[in-house]
Amino acid sequence: MNEPAKTEPKGALLDTMYRPVWETDKPQVDLFYAKPILRDEAGNELVGVAPLIRQATVDATMQRQVQYLKQAFEALHMRFERGERFRLLVRINSVALATSEAAKEVTDVMRTLSVEERRHIIPEITAFPKSLSLNTLDDITIPLMAFFDTWLAQPEKEQADFTPFSNLNYAGVVLDLLDKPIDLKLAGKVFQLFAQRASHRRLPTWVLGIPTPELAKVARICGINVLSGAYMNMDSMLPGPVIEGTQDFMV
Repeated sequence: MNEPAKTEPKGALLDTMYRPVWETDKPQVDLFYAKPILRDEAGNELVGVAPLIRQATVDATMQRQVQYLKQAFEALHMRFERGERFRLLVRINSVALATSEAAKEVTDVMRTLSVEERRHIIPEITAFPKSLSLNTLDDITIPLMAFFDTWLAQPEKEQADFTPFSNLNYAGVVLDLLDKPIDLKLAGKVFQLFAQRASHRRLPTWVLGIPTPELAKVARICGINVLSGAYMNMDSMLPGPVIEGTQDFMV
């Protein structure tokens, strides 16, 4: 799904919320999505405004990316200091890696993670170029390889062939519904097409931003492997702790 096109209001502040991510083949949840949001000056969430979309320049995109990663990594570090262990899904706009100078700023933040913390981070790369060659994808992915064991791709709407992601050992592909309502029949067609394209390259499928339990059930019927969204009703200010046992969102 395309990211919202609403204009970011002046004075908006970046914040990060955390929500569970359910891998449907696991009986517990130890993965949380660091969901970037914007708040107005009164602290209210600005719905429909995407914080990590491309800004006016590569440098501005990088600065927002760095701010988000610092928040997410600090939250993870706080939990690790308490002895808690779980994984964290973080979003990375590929534009923030578009120049060597910008990529250095982003990777400098990654260097603040301990070796153990790095093993608990899963990056999800977004905003790929519409014309995506293997060489271009290689340039985007290489900066992450020194830090993380696995990474995901959120393909652009026009990206029908997921072969480049498979060739560079991506661990899955992501579809984000942005917590917006969608007709169940239409959703079924979207999920089936997404799963079909991914299965051709043996890529697990992730759907984030699922707004309702009914849509979550449709996603499960269509074979989606990993689910997360507002339907869980479990967003929190900090990630974790690990969720044990059967929960309502495990449909």
